[in-house]
Amino acid sequence: MRIAIDLGYSHVKGVSENHRVLIPSVVSPARELLLADLGEKVGHRVEIRRVNGNTEAYFVGHLALREGLAPSLSLDRERWTQPHHDVLVLATARLLDAMPGTDLVVGLPPGYYGELKDALARHLMALHGEVAVDGGEPKRVSFGRVLVYPQGAGALLTVTDLPARGLVALVDVGYKTTDLVGGEIAGGRWRVISSLCGTVEVGVHAVHEFLAQEIRRVSGAQLDETRLAELMEEGGFCFRGREYDVRPLLARARANVAQAIADRVLARLGERGDFVRRIYLAGGGAAALPELAEMLPVCQPIPEAQWANALGYLMAGRRLQN
Repeated sequence: MRIAIDLGYSHVKGVSENHRVLIPSVVSPARELLLADLGEKVGHRVEIRRVNGNTEAYFVGHLALREGLAPSLSLDRERWTQPHHDVLVLATARLLDAMPGTDLVVGLPPGYYGELKDALARHLMALHGEVAVDGGEPKRVSFGRVLVYPQGAGALLTVTDLPARGLVALVDVGYKTTDLVGGEIAGGRWRVISSLCGTVEVGVHAVHEFLAQEIRRVSGAQLDETRLAELMEEGGFCFRGREYDVRPLLARARANVAQAIADRVLARLGERGDFVRRIYLAGGGAAALPELAEMLPVCQPIPEAQWANALGYLMAGRRLQN
């Protein structure tokens, strides 16, 4: 069996040949919910039994956002050193019906890839446990082979309308980072150009930071990081009986962050940027920052932009097996 997991700083996207899983990348310790039988069920309760016999229980995703006492959203560069990374991986794998010895494909930003890919692969090869989700039967999850693939390059594998020749680039907008993968098509084959690849330390998180500062200024409210994504969708909030409309603040924040990303991407492309035939736009941030498509020349958002890396990783895994 083979699965692919795009462990984003905002959402985890997991895919297999038959299933898809989308979970906010938020984890909190589980606790008793007195009125759990009332209302719509959201998110997941995950129990993991380790080799030493200890069982740990967590709220994951929307359940952690709604009911977690201390929901954790990690922005660490080496995320697998944080315990909640493994919870998200094991929970996603279990929801995809992974079995012992499942092949796993994951990604790293191009800027981290060369330095950290071996360490991440070793960590995931050693990861295992008995995992139960939402009161279901515990099943063992472990990984037989692990392939670490560059983010953005995974998304580029899903593009079906590449030009016959010339330079192309893919911009993958994430929560913490934006990844750039550039290459040249010649003779029907695509070749990466390392000087046109890299990671920009700007993403949707910068919009959240701007919003948090402005909301404190106009209302005095201190909003947790995990609440800001909801604000972007809702467009406002109530604080101490007063309604606040954040849409003007959000529009300004999006425009500023999109411009910052565009400037850095074009600077990385340099003079070659004038000769790029197509810039493809992927990642969950592609929808969160629609202004970016207008700021990059010959830009084209790709279908299923949020899922593109996970789907591309699965394709890379098929090639590995063959």
